[in-house]
Amino acid sequence: MRFDAGQTAWNLPTQMRAPAPSRRRGRLPMAAVRPDYELIPMNGARLQTSGYQRPTPAGAVCAVSYRAELQPSTWELLSHLVDPQAAVVIRSRLTGGRPVDEFEAAGLDDSAWSLESATAAAAALLGEPVRELGRGASIEALREDTRGLRCEDVIIAVNGKTVETAVHLRAALAGLDSAELTVVGGPGAERPGALSKVSMARHSDGAWGIRVVTADRVLRHGIEARFELPDDLRGPSLGLACALSVVDAYTGGRLAAGGTVVATGTVDMNGRVGGVGAIEFKARAVRAHPHVRRFVVPAESRADVDDARRILGARAEVVAVTTLAEAVEVLCGFSWRGKKITHRSPDRQMG
Repeated sequence: MRFDAGQTAWNLPTQMRAPAPSRRRGRLPMAAVRPDYELIPMNGARLQTSGYQRPTPAGAVCAVSYRAELQPSTWELLSHLVDPQAAVVIRSRLTGGRPVDEFEAAGLDDSAWSLESATAAAAALLGEPVRELGRGASIEALREDTRGLRCEDVIIAVNGKTVETAVHLRAALAGLDSAELTVVGGPGAERPGALSKVSMARHSDGAWGIRVVTADRVLRHGIEARFELPDDLRGPSLGLACALSVVDAYTGGRLAAGGTVVATGTVDMNGRVGGVGAIEFKARAVRAHPHVRRFVVPAESRADVDDARRILGARAEVVAVTTLAEAVEVLCGFSWRGKKITHRSPDRQMG
């Protein structure tokens, strides 16, 4: 499976003929990981801007990925152990302990969510008003001490006041110590789709003990941008490369002038760059391309930044950023600070 990458990559320095699939495939709780040596230009033909004739980009803004076989055969495990560019890791390190099918299905949802958020962040940076619409606040995670709710339940009202988004829910709960929630039962409810009333109180530490996302989210703004991505792509790490590509398209196409820029990281609606996994393997892939001049990564994990700099050395500059605006400043050479960001609500809220 390919994570945050392109269509037909993994042209490895040494190729080995794969054997027939093993009946014991996937029994060991391990994953086999390698770099993906293909860089995907996100500001090229993959980006479609309906109704807007964008200039030809002067440089490439690329995404990079890693290859992970989450249910490897014994042969695959051995082939990765003898390859200095590959590794064998505990599967839960990649999946977070979730079943493989569930993890891969969630990866598709995360990818779509991330691209929508990244495009909205780029639109906001360009001065476009961004509006989030939804069908309530869907519960993504619960603390163990939270009772009366289930994951995937949708909260549609607080004390009779309708909420449409995760941000609306946070605003409705602000200043309250207890509340009556109107909830639409999720798939795990006794009667999925049925309405119920749930009384909740803040925990002793002041938190509500729920994390929510906007159900059936739709983002409205003035940017028409769509990415043609491969079907086997998983994960949200394309966000930063996609957001930079949109900014590039609407600012003259010179954001990466003079060479190739590679970016990895999540971007939420208000432009915050979040951490991603497998930075070490992505850096190894970048190292295989001597024309790359910058590798833009999230600053969230100092260890990941240090790994990337250790692997790339003087071959490419590693730039650690916390926001989309910072990344744009580095690439375009002038400051975007002070520019009004019209939408500040985070994608996910935890209380």
